[in-house]
Amino acid sequence: MSQFFAILLPLYVHWTFGGAGNEWGYEGEIGPSNWHNNYPHCAGSRQSPVSIRMNEVIVDSNWLGPFTMRGYDTRDNVCMHLENTGYTVQVNIQGEPISITGGGLKDTYLVEQFHFHWGRLDQRGSEHDIDGIHSPMEMHIVHYNAKYKNFSEALDKSDGIVVLAFLFEVGNHNDHLDHIISHFEEIPYRDNHTLIEPFALREFLPKKLDIYCRYSGSLTTPPCYESVTWFIFYETIEISEEQLHSFRQDVHQNFDNGTITDISDDFRPPQPLYKRKIYCSKKEDD
Repeated sequence: MSQFFAILLPLYVHWTFGGAGNEWGYEGEIGPSNWHNNYPHCAGSRQSPVSIRMNEVIVDSNWLGPFTMRGYDTRDNVCMHLENTGYTVQVNIQGEPISITGGGLKDTYLVEQFHFHWGRLDQRGSEHDIDGIHSPMEMHIVHYNAKYKNFSEALDKSDGIVVLAFLFEVGNHNDHLDHIISHFEEIPYRDNHTLIEPFALREFLPKKLDIYCRYSGSLTTPPCYESVTWFIFYETIEISEEQLHSFRQDVHQNFDNGTITDISDDFRPPQPLYKRKIYCSKKEDD
């Protein structure tokens, strides 16, 4: 395994959606309400996240069938690189392709990375909400269309990106999250990064993946390209208060002016839906 890591490490590319320095953030003058000043796409009509109202969604179980997830169950020939981007905790993935099809998608999409958004309080943190209820944390597994040569080329294409979004609820200790949390001491500040032992992505996910909603939207961080097909899953992932505390206290953003604070509350507020429709595979009581 270590030999495989050594081969892939020089190939590691730092993917974050923001630019150098502190051009944007989540508070004050560089917060979400002002992103459009430097990133015009952030004022578009297909922005994310959005609020999901279950009594307004369109149910289409024929179109929104099951997903086929290839490579989600393996940890072999995979390299995982954990980093503190200053905006989130992110795991970049390389090696054997991990992909999804299904869910009404016409193409195959390859996993690039996954990352988290969380709040300082349990009542907030997720970017999407269901019927007005926000979760304390949300995980995004980011994929790009395999017809493009890489993630960068796909990033601004209308069919370029697919994100699987999972909401968390406070509950029992989640042993799988310890694969990441146990390395927080190695990434306390922005741009810190480290290799971690690979694990199967499927371990992270809920058992039931058949109830989900889909809509067309954008990146939830600058440059806010409207290139994302979103899938938000209804079944939640458990996380303990102790584990949430680690996210809230152990990783930090260090600003160019020398100040240091935790990354918590790294979420964009819901954006107008405008004329878009949200489709769901089915409802919980179906």
